[in-house]
Amino acid sequence: MSKGNVSFVVCLSAVIALGCGSVAKTLVLKNPKVEKVLTPPKPDRTVEHVGRIESIGEGDNRITVLYVSGTPYEMGYEHGRLLADQVRATIRDVQAGADKFLPKELRNSKWISRRDEDDIIGALLDRAWNMMAPYAPKEDLEEMAGLAAGSGISLDLIHQMHAIPDVGETSCSGLIARGSATRDGHVYQLRILDYGANFNLQRRPLITVYLPTTDNANQYVTIGWVGFVGAISGINEKGVALSEMGFGVPPGGKTLAGTPMPFLLKNVLRYADSADEGAAIVRAARRTNSYIYFLGDKSGDPIGLVTSAYRCLAYHANESDTLVVDGETYPQFRDVVYGGHYENKQAQLVRQMQGAFDVAAIQDLAKQIAMKSNLQTVIYDLTADRIWVANRKDRIRAADRPYVEFSLADAWSKSLQYASARDTVSERVSSDRIAAGN
Repeated sequence: MSKGNVSFVVCLSAVIALGCGSVAKTLVLKNPKVEKVLTPPKPDRTVEHVGRIESIGEGDNRITVLYVSGTPYEMGYEHGRLLADQVRATIRDVQAGADKFLPKELRNSKWISRRDEDDIIGALLDRAWNMMAPYAPKEDLEEMAGLAAGSGISLDLIHQMHAIPDVGETSCSGLIARGSATRDGHVYQLRILDYGANFNLQRRPLITVYLPTTDNANQYVTIGWVGFVGAISGINEKGVALSEMGFGVPPGGKTLAGTPMPFLLKNVLRYADSADEGAAIVRAARRTNSYIYFLGDKSGDPIGLVTSAYRCLAYHANESDTLVVDGETYPQFRDVVYGGHYENKQAQLVRQMQGAFDVAAIQDLAKQIAMKSNLQTVIYDLTADRIWVANRKDRIRAADRPYVEFSLADAWSKSLQYASARDTVSERVSSDRIAAGN
């Protein structure tokens, strides 16, 4: 033991012998070595990896493609820096559309001003976020902090926007088809998002290609919108792809005391090398409300997960002729996992399309089962590393709009190329600036 440590122990022993417990506690807690152990390390806020912007599609069907790499903070910072004006516009549109959380009588009241409405909605979303924040992955907390710093938007507003999916989840549709169910033996996956049109997110569609420097993290792509860093549609370099849908009020009720759904799915993209590993991540998480997840991978072993805070029921293709959930029976079909808002209609179409699924057939299926609120439709070819994305335009459903094709193989290659040839900005942003949103 060093001389300094011996002196400290002798002093402490003398104080304790005199019965001064409170003084002893202070001496222990104020010891520099103890303080160092008990003080959380400051996050690294150095920005060295520069993002890049491209676009795909034409005219009103154009989609921004953002390439980012580095730490979660760096990737969020570059998103905000490169697309600051569009992030601000997204925040304004989301604030305007969030009035749907208020009762109709309150929205139409002449006694309540728009500012009053904004204050009420802000307080609601703040409380929702505060319930979820303790369970949010540290990577996503850092990315949101970077997004706020890069864009100049208040971090509180960023948090509020990312609380909305779990506050207002709704029904959507999904499907994974493989092997004998498809025309060419490829693994195809469908994701129909029937939620969010009132927020006008379709005005600023975004594909983000992530190359994290976090240990063991995959490259991955999210298909969403400028200013939103969660994952509701996406795929990683290992071919693990996401679809999801809300599933009403589960047995045991709802809760927000869990990992926000878009960040739970993002963890699947980051760390799962197969659908089975993705299912394990979902199963182990502290979950929020009731969702059904569809996880596909290149190996062609798709998984459906019926989840809530209190249950996680997994089912695979070809396990049974029927699936029973909460007393309802759903027919199952060979080499297919599916579910959706118009369950009976979708089941009939899946039966008719057995053996014929390909991109064109799935586009036709989407047109027949998408809801009027359809915001985004994504088709994945997990075998060929390609996706097709359609976004809503005004009142026209995404499923009725042209699709834009995107090569994942090219995206992975470009991402590595851009990261290796990066410029260095070496900009450090203080925590005070982050908190102020400046």
